[in-house]
This record gives sequence, C-alpha cells and structure tokens, in this order.
Amino acid sequence: MSILALLAASVMGLTELPPQKPVPGRCLVFIWVKSNPPLRLAMIDETAKTMRLRKGKQMFDISEIAPGQYGGHGYRTTMVLSFAPSPGITNGAIIESGSMRIEQVAPNGAPAGEIMTFPVGGMRACQ
Repeated sequence: MSILALLAASVMGLTELPPQKPVPGRCLVFIWVKSNPPLRLAMIDETAKTMRLRKGKQMFDISEIAPGQYGGHGYRTTMVLSFAPSPGITNGAIIESGSMRIEQVAPNGAPAGEIMTFPVGGMRACQ
C-alpha cells in the first residue's frame, strides 16, 4: 500500500504534512495514509471546519462544504471516519477505520483530473 499511497499523493501534487501541534480550545483530527511508514496527509480542524493539506512546501486549508466533505485550492475531499475510544488517551480517540477520497477539481467544482480513494488512520485530539 505504501507505494500506491505515495504515488496517489504525488500524482495529485500533495506532499506530507509536517507534524502539527494541538491548539488550545480546538479539536483536531490528524489523518495519515495507512502505509509503511504512514504518510501524514491531512489535518482537520473540527472547530474551524477546515482541512489542512500541503502541496510542495505550501500548506493550505480548505473549507468544509458538507459534513465530511472539504473543497478548495483545486481539491475536493470526502472523509468517512469511525472513531473508537482508546484507553490511555484523554480528550481524544483513535480512528478505528477510515477512507479518504481526493478529487482534483476545476474552479467551478467540475472534475478536472485524478480521483483517488485510500484507507486512512489517525486520531482526534482536543485541548
């Protein structure tokens, strides 16, 4: 899976996010592609209703357009996440199962390139 995940990200122009820090007063969901090693691909700020991605060295946030869907900067993503409480984790949860669909879109929202779907893992952290 790691080669497929890396190819998917590179075909779509996305690169790995650097480690992100929790923000006081906010709940963040850290998303990584299930690969070996994991690829940190996105971060969702549940409070601001945005998803952070990275293209090259530029990080950018895209807005929530519907529950579990985010769009902007030429991308539309759909997240399906199932969380499970985990002993030892306070104010957070582990993603029990998840998938991420990424589409390249034109400014009008019409499909304009690749569409990829892959399994993701991660965790929610609230401060």
